[in-house]
Amino acid sequence: RGPGTRRGSRAPAGDHSASMEDVILSLDPRARMERLVDGSKTAGQVVDGVTEAVIQSLSEHINLTRAHRRLQALARVLICATFLEDALRMVMSFRMQVTTIITIARAGYLPIPPKECWLVVVLSAVVQALGAGAVLLERRELAGCVSLICWCCVHPFLYAQMRNGEFVSETLSVIGGLCILLSHLKEMRAVRRELLPTGPLQLPGAPASDRLCQLGRVLLCSYFVFYFCAKMASIFAGEHRFHAALVELVLMMLLVYMCAAIVVGSRSRRVALGLAVVMCVSNFVFHPFWYFWAVGSAYVSLDNMKAVATRLPVDMSVLSGADGSTSALLAIADHERYFFFQRLSTVGALVLLAVYGPGRHSLDEPSAPAMPERHMAKGRD
Repeated sequence: RGPGTRRGSRAPAGDHSASMEDVILSLDPRARMERLVDGSKTAGQVVDGVTEAVIQSLSEHINLTRAHRRLQALARVLICATFLEDALRMVMSFRMQVTTIITIARAGYLPIPPKECWLVVVLSAVVQALGAGAVLLERRELAGCVSLICWCCVHPFLYAQMRNGEFVSETLSVIGGLCILLSHLKEMRAVRRELLPTGPLQLPGAPASDRLCQLGRVLLCSYFVFYFCAKMASIFAGEHRFHAALVELVLMMLLVYMCAAIVVGSRSRRVALGLAVVMCVSNFVFHPFWYFWAVGSAYVSLDNMKAVATRLPVDMSVLSGADGSTSALLAIADHERYFFFQRLSTVGALVLLAVYGPGRHSLDEPSAPAMPERHMAKGRD
């Protein structure tokens, strides 16, 4: 104790009240928010203060830079899932894939001699494996993205799926995600070219990459447009009861709003992340390919599931050398697995939009500056 102080002496009332106020603010988040929302502040200052408080609170508990990088890696893995799975399937069931291509070629859908159909399967597996590997390993990513986009454009014609709305719409959504990734890669390359020691960073706005990102946002909504049209057709056809139809109609209006938000770039990051969660959950519900089991040379179904909307002009009896029912279940299991991983790639496309943003041709980021530290930081946190 210092001189002149007595045992049991207390601090001044002002200091005591100040310390108590600090304790209350540290323990009660509501009190902290009430302190931010002061009557003397304008609405903009209140919003800025609350936003700053939330960001500071998140930064204290979460490493945002590391989380952003992990989200980027997750998005790339998801969007490449369908290509890696398809390439692996072509290798594991090479004979069945060749038989399918031969049957499609003989039906007149492919101008390819039957003896050369095996080259199509090999080339398809190589293009998908190399393209996905380039994107995942971040080596020649531009070439990998372009090769995967070209494969997606050829794929519906290769398997005669031009009239399959679900197949084509999901393929277009995956192309949209690849366009968003390609736009980011082009902008990153422009940033690298401008990072010269002779002067500061000067970017003209990268209009080509912004237009590509806008095209990707439009294509990303292709599957949701198809789903909306299919649901509305079923509602007006009277396939649902009144209350169920009313709920479906409200959900479809919400879906239209979310698609419009993605196209115009208004709150597109949040909308894309929400749709990604919904799509991921629905994928496990509607495409459980693990329900089909191989028992000997036959395939069995656990609950006699219905086939997905896949229309192949192929006699399924030629695919496995077994009877019609066995080959039909084999085809259903095969297509359920393909649609499962294709839906994962659609989820990856949505996550890419949430990570990289809608670009400058949007309402959210019309004048967003280039941030080379966000694009190029690869060191330790």
